[in-house]
Amino acid sequence: MKPVHIEDLLAYRFLSAVEFAPDGRLAAFVVKRADREENRYLSDLYLVDLGSRSVSRLTSGGSDGPFVWGGDGRELYFLSRRDGEDGDEPALYRIRVDGGEAERVATLPHKAEALARLDDGGFLYTARLAPADEDAADDAEDYEVLDEIPFWMNGEGFTNGRRKRLFRFDPASGESAALLDPELEVTGFDARDGRCAVIGRRFDGVAEIVRELWTVEGAGGPATRVPIEGWALDEVRFLDDRTVLATGADMKTYGLNQNREILAIDLATGRVTSWTPGWDRSVGNSIAADCRHGGGPTLRVACGKAYVSVTDRTTGSLVEIEGAGTARTILEAVGSIDAYDVREGRVLSIELRPDRLQELYAYDEGEETRLTSLNEDSLADRSVAIPERFGVPSAGGDEIDAWLIRPMGVDPEAKVPTILTIHGGPRGAYGEIFFHQMQMLAGKGYAILISNPHGSSGRGNAFADIRAQYGKIDYEDLMAVVDTALDRYPFLDAERLGVMGGSYGGFMTNWMIGHTDRFRAAVSQRSIANWIHKFCTTDIGYYFNADQLGTTPWADGGSDRLWWHSPLRYADRATTPTLFIHSEQDYRCWLPEGIQMFTALRYHGVETRLVMFRGENHELSRGGKPTHRIRRLNEIAAWFDRHLKGDAEAG
Repeated sequence: MKPVHIEDLLAYRFLSAVEFAPDGRLAAFVVKRADREENRYLSDLYLVDLGSRSVSRLTSGGSDGPFVWGGDGRELYFLSRRDGEDGDEPALYRIRVDGGEAERVATLPHKAEALARLDDGGFLYTARLAPADEDAADDAEDYEVLDEIPFWMNGEGFTNGRRKRLFRFDPASGESAALLDPELEVTGFDARDGRCAVIGRRFDGVAEIVRELWTVEGAGGPATRVPIEGWALDEVRFLDDRTVLATGADMKTYGLNQNREILAIDLATGRVTSWTPGWDRSVGNSIAADCRHGGGPTLRVACGKAYVSVTDRTTGSLVEIEGAGTARTILEAVGSIDAYDVREGRVLSIELRPDRLQELYAYDEGEETRLTSLNEDSLADRSVAIPERFGVPSAGGDEIDAWLIRPMGVDPEAKVPTILTIHGGPRGAYGEIFFHQMQMLAGKGYAILISNPHGSSGRGNAFADIRAQYGKIDYEDLMAVVDTALDRYPFLDAERLGVMGGSYGGFMTNWMIGHTDRFRAAVSQRSIANWIHKFCTTDIGYYFNADQLGTTPWADGGSDRLWWHSPLRYADRATTPTLFIHSEQDYRCWLPEGIQMFTALRYHGVETRLVMFRGENHELSRGGKPTHRIRRLNEIAAWFDRHLKGDAEAG
């Protein structure tokens, strides 16, 4: 058996967006794969016959999806930008599931994203539009005019004044009509019997954190705002004609990151009732991974019941809810639930597992069946190290979940270099799933330590609440993980320790090199260096920093507190050789965050290197262009080879 190699990533298949057909006989899902020559991902639609359990590729356009089922389940409608067609806007296609070529229905007038089908044959989609009065001068692309925050968004570029709007498309007339106020930014929607429920936010110089809920009657009929106030809402689904269910929180106790509840909202009165009173679970999939590309809804409604995916400590679960206080777990996954659908007691689930890449599974009365083998060949001759869990006492009184991923192909009696890896978030989590980056490093002879310190999701609000504690209890937890692992596993080399992380993990990496000299090498990715700077420059900084650090630069003592929590403040103490990896268009943790730390270390004589990827954003490690992801992994491996193995030629 061979170790996992960096370029194995190019052979993986990424599954997402599974949906039952209306009659439940079939299901469709999206499969993406890397195209190295074109340096992009190809996306096609697949079908599974749930009777024969046969799986087939339905489309081969290479840019197919999102999709929706036709009303009779005999055809799929999907968006696609197929080669050889004019324009950047996607066209709407239709294809029969019993075979034949895809038929072009219409070219939409906008760059459509989400797609839904109405019972009358019309479609809903979202698209980001510039304001009608935007300057159309010949040199308009040479400048940006900013008058609101955020003025850009990670993955979308400059968005100042450009709202994501909801449109209704009528195939008969070929016309698209905008719904709702043009100043409302649509963040989620659902449709039932021609009626729409829409979640949105407003900008009045500063984008609101709370959301509005609207309904639109019929084909572009009257719009009505539902009278609710003060809720952060994420997803919405119709329960019946009078009620919608939504994931949301009032943020009163634990702030921005408070665990979401399942809320029933009366559309006429705005009355909000929690279906999950006392709920303290992490809604959605927050298990970190680099082998998924897309997902699916967190909340679904079927037969009067709500279904929601949650992260329970280190694994994914699916919960069924039928009215207030009736939550019951119907599926406990071996790893993560990356997408799912439910129909008449059956569950379809796309999952990542400890020794396996994504595949599609069916559950019928608790019996599991694996339906796909799309990634079977990718790891057929590869050795995969299964994470070994161990507990770590925390200064906060909790036991921290931690894992060791053993190195491959090394002398069992030899001391091995060890890399502490820190997840993002902080409300993310590691779990027992296949993680390409870690398996690659294990294949190169490194032991990998991962853990879920305070701040991580999956263990309730109190455990995750580290507001105003960044660099305190989380740092103590992570150092305790290192100490416990060194005591527990004598083959780990305390003299050859590395540390790495991205986003919040990049913040912690920057923090660590300014607070300890125990690490011989570090890799800091899409990181945070200066909370004051991040507050004023990033797409979430103005509200995320205020919530998580509990202050603003202008509050009494606020700038001192933000500076105290900033790794840049301690950069003059750093001695650890550090590689910084950042993306030019990362507006979540903007490029100057990495540049500031790089400059500070270089100024103080510390060996450092910064690699910037053009055309990439905060998602480089998970969804960046294939060759960029390969280059990133090569940079990381070479840096650690040089500093932890003494390979002078590396890097």
